[in-house]
Amino acid sequence: MPGESAHVVCDLTDAQAARRAVRETAPDVVVHTQALSDVDRCELEPELAYGMNVRTVEHLCHALRARVTPVIALSTDYVFDGTKASPYDEADEPHPVSVYGRSKLDGERVALRHPHTYVIRPSTLFGCGRMNFCDAIVERAQQGQAIHAYTDQRTSPTYTEDLADGIGRLISVLAQRRSPPTSPIYHMTNAGGCSRVEFASRVVEWLGRPAALVTPIRMAEQRRPAPRPANSVLTSRYLDGLIGKGLRPWDEALHAYLRARHWIN
Repeated sequence: MPGESAHVVCDLTDAQAARRAVRETAPDVVVHTQALSDVDRCELEPELAYGMNVRTVEHLCHALRARVTPVIALSTDYVFDGTKASPYDEADEPHPVSVYGRSKLDGERVALRHPHTYVIRPSTLFGCGRMNFCDAIVERAQQGQAIHAYTDQRTSPTYTEDLADGIGRLISVLAQRRSPPTSPIYHMTNAGGCSRVEFASRVVEWLGRPAALVTPIRMAEQRRPAPRPANSVLTSRYLDGLIGKGLRPWDEALHAYLRARHWIN
């Protein structure tokens, strides 16, 4: 029925299960969000990373091969190496520095072989549903614990509610167009960018907790298994013209999320 949605449990690492799910649901559009997004685990378990971030996309697109179903595939800002001094747009050449980034870029390429696929690249997601950087900051701040945040990594924090709204608007526009849009790839983040320490400091400030809880550190101090891009702030050449307007500034979205969780008034 028009306007209805379906939620089925499906192991996309199983090609047969993917085909069965597509056959049973007959989707009008597919928003593909599944991924192994633990960057360090991907670095330590590359086969698992490629299985979860590439082969699952292959199985889904193969299951849809006989249909004209649009696929919205979510990727990541980590497809870039972080050496650019300004924000990355869709015309910039990806050059990932981690297994996670490489697997997601390969997943993009597989997805784009499907003739009705559009790739969305968000960045540093926060929102309800699972633990994220914002939630971890709030938890530690409420307990009066030190919060370590990078001074040398800049991203475009993105509220999942705003991302979902943007994807919804994109789907509506695609359904109404008779000709394909200019690009199959869109950067979709809340506007602007900040360092991790700036983000943490803003959360702590709005919570009314001492600013001294935030301890600035450099990425190298934590010696994580996977390298991270120093700059993965994203901007879009095409999004505003396609869906009418981009997403609101990241700090407005962050304030809205903290209010939605009743952490601030």
